[in-house]
Amino acid sequence: MKNLQLIVLPVAGMLLLSSCASYSVSKVSTSQFRSTMGLDPQDVAETASMMSQSMLAANVLKAKGSEGRSVIVISTFRNNTALYDFDPNVIFNPIRVTLNKSGVAYCYVTNDAYVSGNRAAVSHENSVRDFLGEGGHLSSGPSPQYSITLELIEQAGYIGNTTQKSYQIHMTLNKIGSGLAIWEDIKDVGKVGHRAAIGF
Repeated sequence: MKNLQLIVLPVAGMLLLSSCASYSVSKVSTSQFRSTMGLDPQDVAETASMMSQSMLAANVLKAKGSEGRSVIVISTFRNNTALYDFDPNVIFNPIRVTLNKSGVAYCYVTNDAYVSGNRAAVSHENSVRDFLGEGGHLSSGPSPQYSITLELIEQAGYIGNTTQKSYQIHMTLNKIGSGLAIWEDIKDVGKVGHRAAIGF
């Protein structure tokens, strides 16, 4: 028994050391993050950026603000998929970055506490002035001339033991003053997988 213990303990120690030595972490590009099925954030970001560039190339942003750029707000996002925990900023952020870097448009801020607080304070002050019959409304900044609405749609199909999924991104640019959709585009992100392997 003692001889067995003398053999087992060193072997266990060697296995422990080898397992520690073989573990390593390496830095990779986020472009390598791809899932077997489902909607990859990198795919969405690339598609949203491409659609924004296509919108800019269409040269439809004619109305300009005081600084010579169009002002755009992302107003509506509809998630018509089973991905209930999908973060819409995966789509919003590439659009904002592309438009702001273009020098053609500014994106209207909707999720900053300080900006929202300032708008609320200005709105309250203007309400007080209206109540007192005073003129001279304060401005909380330029109003947007355009809004963007986005929709994420999921479609699935099965051929034998193969699952095919299509995630569709629908982007529409609306002119606020007229209520017209002056530009829109649809892009697909397709996925194919073996049903047995992915649990469908």
